[in-house]
Amino acid sequence: MAAPYIAEIQRFAGAFRDNERNLPLYFPDFGVPPGGDSLNRVFGPPVGLRDSDWPLYPQLGELLAGANQLDAFDADDLRMEHVFTIDLRDIRLLGAPPRARAMMLFISNANANRANQNGNVETAVVFLSEEELARGPYQGPLPRRSQDRRSRQFSLIQVDVPGDVFDLHEDEESPIALLHDAIWQAPARIGGCPIWVRDPSDPKDFTADRRPRLPPNLPGPRGRNSFVMQFEQRFANVNLGKQGVMYVSGVGAYYQSYD
Repeated sequence: MAAPYIAEIQRFAGAFRDNERNLPLYFPDFGVPPGGDSLNRVFGPPVGLRDSDWPLYPQLGELLAGANQLDAFDADDLRMEHVFTIDLRDIRLLGAPPRARAMMLFISNANANRANQNGNVETAVVFLSEEELARGPYQGPLPRRSQDRRSRQFSLIQVDVPGDVFDLHEDEESPIALLHDAIWQAPARIGGCPIWVRDPSDPKDFTADRRPRLPPNLPGPRGRNSFVMQFEQRFANVNLGKQGVMYVSGVGAYYQSYD
């Protein structure tokens, strides 16, 4: 049985005819065991990554000092933290390159970071091909600040919805508006369009005129600067400010909060 929040989305989506539900969305379910070869995981060791491929954050010492977390600093290890891996073998996403079979998100530091601007250098999105994944799970030690993080596997549940569910709806009680609100409440969602992105004229928006900057020497095929997914702290325990949402594209990620 799917998680309650997914069951609610399925119920609202069921109000529409099959031919109206033309957009597949994917929702994580930690209560449904994934297949034995599934790569879907929050935290833990990445698969297919070598030491030479691991994204680095050179300003890590400064970041941890500012967050009063220098006890987690190792001057010889400037690696970002692996936040999650998404298995793309049965998913086609707009921002993912055709050869990609897995997508990984890395962040400078999950407990405290400055990834609240689009185009920041504190996040990195890595796509790996089937050949690269064949190297297997990473066998070395994780970054010190990642070693005590709870690693969880999950299944992805596909729900087909009408593509216009992401349009503005004046009637808050219409079937399409109820479906929109149920999707918004999901702890994470892959596909579709971003929900609750600040207007560029909002003084709290720091993302205007920001172009994504890619960390050097990233492995695997390159993604496109298109929306892939969004998630909250309920999905991955990353500091996203007050009630923050992180938006992931094919080249990076940033969060917005109510601060």
